[in-house]
Amino acid sequence: MKPTENTAMESRRLASLSGRACGRDAAAGNVRALRAAMTLLVAGGLLFAMAPGARAALYKWTDERGVIHYSDKMPVDAVNRASVELNRDGTTVRKREQAKPVAQRMPRDETDEQRMRQEERDRVLASRRDRALMESYTNENEIELAKTRAVATIEGQIESAQAFIAQMQKRRDELDAKKSTFAPRPVPGEIAREIENIDAEVARQNTFITAKKKESATVTARYDADKLRFRELRSETGSVVVADETRVASNRGAALQLTSGKP
Repeated sequence: MKPTENTAMESRRLASLSGRACGRDAAAGNVRALRAAMTLLVAGGLLFAMAPGARAALYKWTDERGVIHYSDKMPVDAVNRASVELNRDGTTVRKREQAKPVAQRMPRDETDEQRMRQEERDRVLASRRDRALMESYTNENEIELAKTRAVATIEGQIESAQAFIAQMQKRRDELDAKKSTFAPRPVPGEIAREIENIDAEVARQNTFITAKKKESATVTARYDADKLRFRELRSETGSVVVADETRVASNRGAALQLTSGKP
């Protein structure tokens, strides 16, 4: 074999070995790059999982009226309620049970137990009244308007009763004039009985008017107290409760009727 041919064969062998070495180096580089990418991916996932709010996007809970709420954080007044923590896909991440009430002091005797029960009932009723007050009105002017309407209703009933008394008094004057025409004869029984009925009805109407005047004072005091309590609650919450503008404030008074259906 000629020297030239030997040199060519040696060159080809060296080139082949060099190519194989480069291939092995490239494959090793690809493996190292893949491992680095996987490491970064895992680290990024861990950082995302540990980031605030990354695990859960919503809280779901039900208030005391059975209304379901969703928010990105639990309100202060609902932290002790049962809730469900959801992720951004709507999948349940965690469930929290209703917090158990703090153990209360045991009553010493039956009288103490009755007192504690009454205090709890009063507390519940006061809470309901406060909630109803804030849901019924959006400002103090609405309370004042409701008071004016309620008092006007009572005053209208008083005026109707007074007008009825005036009618009865007019009829009694007519009967008195008619009665004098029978002297010295006895007054007919039907005239005497009608006068007695008129006197009894006038007495009932006067009692009714007295009760209505007391009721008017009570209603006025109640609405004034509601306005004061509304102001306190609004100050505590630090904001005005917005209500439906179409809502009409109710007089919240019981139906008031005259003792007689005649007026």
